[in-house]
Amino acid sequence: MATGKGRKKLGDLGERLAVARLGELGYRVIETNWRCEFGELDAVAWDGPCLAFIEVRTRRGNRAGSPEDSLTPLKQHRLQNLVEAYLNSHSHLLNERTEPPPCRIDLAAIEFDSAGHLIRLEVRRNVVEGG
Repeated sequence: MATGKGRKKLGDLGERLAVARLGELGYRVIETNWRCEFGELDAVAWDGPCLAFIEVRTRRGNRAGSPEDSLTPLKQHRLQNLVEAYLNSHSHLLNERTEPPPCRIDLAAIEFDSAGHLIRLEVRRNVVEGG
């Protein structure tokens, strides 16, 4: 079983890899690890005119299921609340009509094998309905 420190280290590595991949895909990352009372957004980035909120889920081995499996309905609801809080606290992102930009929630799914070798890093767009 992984320790809390081991999970944190794995999660930090996953976030660094995800941010690099987002850049390769043309995203313009504007913020990482944004925190508020509701939790944390792993990354916020422009993907063209769309503001994307990227949840990074990292797994080692398959005992805990896939990264996608960990995006439970409760986690999706929390992400929606985080997006709303982010938009409310970043009024400079609003256009002249005071409407938020088009937004979506993406997932960076990262998997390592049990030996610690990267086997998958996939960015999936618009993974949360209504996000």
